[in-house]
Amino acid sequence: MSTNANTTPISSQQDQTPTQTMNGVKLNWDDSDMESLYANIGTATANREEFFLLFGTHQHWRGSVKDTAEVNVKLANRIVMSPYAAKRLAVILSQSIKAYEDQFGKIEV
Repeated sequence: MSTNANTTPISSQQDQTPTQTMNGVKLNWDDSDMESLYANIGTATANREEFFLLFGTHQHWRGSVKDTAEVNVKLANRIVMSPYAAKRLAVILSQSIKAYEDQFGKIEV
């Protein structure tokens, strides 16, 4: 994980809550109720107060190009965030993608 002067990486040990320090604030991440879901497609919309992240799945890889001229996406999850939280997520995603590409190579989209 890439870090800057204001962020330290998340660390955890077995039977302990993962912690991270950000801008001098210690964050204790409680993942006891966390749920993992899979999505191979996502999009985002926004209004003045909130960002909406929509996640789902599609099976575009099945069939020929002709068969996939129209793609059906099954949306399963919506995350609603404040603009500030969305911006922080964009920053950490950019840092994480850069670290991934530094290690494994460029992601082509």
